[in-house]
Amino acid sequence: DMGKHVRIIGILLLALFFCPAMAQKKIAFAEGVDEQKEIKLSEVASGVKYIPLETTAESLLDKDILNVTFAGDYLFVCDFVNLFQFTPEGKFIRKIGKAGEGPGEYAKSILAVTYDEDAKQIFISDFRKGKVLVYSFEGKYLYDINTQRGSMTTYRDKTGNLFGITNEYLYTKDKRGKELFVYNTKGKELYSYHFRPEQGVRYPGIIFSYGILYDYQENTYYKNPLETTIFRLEGKKRIPAYKLDLSQYEKLSGEDDAIIAIDKKTNTGTNLPNKAAEKKFSFFNVFEITHAIGVEYAQGQGRCLAWYDKGKETVCRVRSPKAEWDGFTDDMEGGCPIFPRFVKNNKMIGVVSASVLLEKVKPENAKGSLKDLLTNLREDDNQVIQVILLKDK
Repeated sequence: DMGKHVRIIGILLLALFFCPAMAQKKIAFAEGVDEQKEIKLSEVASGVKYIPLETTAESLLDKDILNVTFAGDYLFVCDFVNLFQFTPEGKFIRKIGKAGEGPGEYAKSILAVTYDEDAKQIFISDFRKGKVLVYSFEGKYLYDINTQRGSMTTYRDKTGNLFGITNEYLYTKDKRGKELFVYNTKGKELYSYHFRPEQGVRYPGIIFSYGILYDYQENTYYKNPLETTIFRLEGKKRIPAYKLDLSQYEKLSGEDDAIIAIDKKTNTGTNLPNKAAEKKFSFFNVFEITHAIGVEYAQGQGRCLAWYDKGKETVCRVRSPKAEWDGFTDDMEGGCPIFPRFVKNNKMIGVVSASVLLEKVKPENAKGSLKDLLTNLREDDNQVIQVILLKDK
């Protein structure tokens, strides 16, 4: 009858309406990372390539690496201070831009960089000036984009829009304010996302991690530093995709990452460790591939790598019992554990220092590209890029 059909249609409409929320996948994160498991590189990769970065007076990198990206016919490496351009084989080409106060110069350090391969353009976020500096792949300064002071432009989506992450709302009393905004390459803000705190939830006043943006299958995903939900962004909508279950550690999320100690004589503050937050989870990076999700996190000292197997719906901490740090066991070329930090175009990318390779790898165990580079590698050379070619699963 007509009433029955109306009820059926109503149920279908409700199902469609609530589908995004129902699709959210709960990941037993805290429970899973209690288990350390060895994952061999051959289980996830079809190959690996070690690329030594040419070391000259002009191309000498700092210890910490912010970003490694293959874009166009180039390899770009950013060390927070400079952006270096290499060939895909690691031969140095040039620096892109420089620190300074003049046109086309950024203030002291680089906190984010992203690329437009189609237009062959580079976007360097000048956090302090509230600008994004745009360069060509040939290193020519093109123009500035005025954004918001106190934000970092960390991502460009498939449509060409730029995404800026800001932590300014964290320091407001009620934790309300803009957390993420989207703008075009002329600097016009298109729309933004505001953090809306849950009533009764305690949030930290001091936090050292930023929001995380990543792309997977042409979709944009976002994790707020105060939440354990990973959202898929569709226009102005935030659709819950994954929930990281922190179990008994959830209550520590409201703890400050540090305690500020004030020296009354000099009226200066110093960050001291907060013992109450020692077991707190902090998240620094998320990347997703066809069959798994990798999460870079910390609980206490040191960076850790978690691996969520989508098929088995299991989580583990990736670390061999014999290893000194987290990462995949390199059973393909005989290197030390590989901790991937960047993912693009079916490749995972890690970074290892020359001194560590020389100390940890026995030349007689090395194979392929690793064996070749060890022949001429010196302890004070630039870092080595590890490129993992993923299996098609």
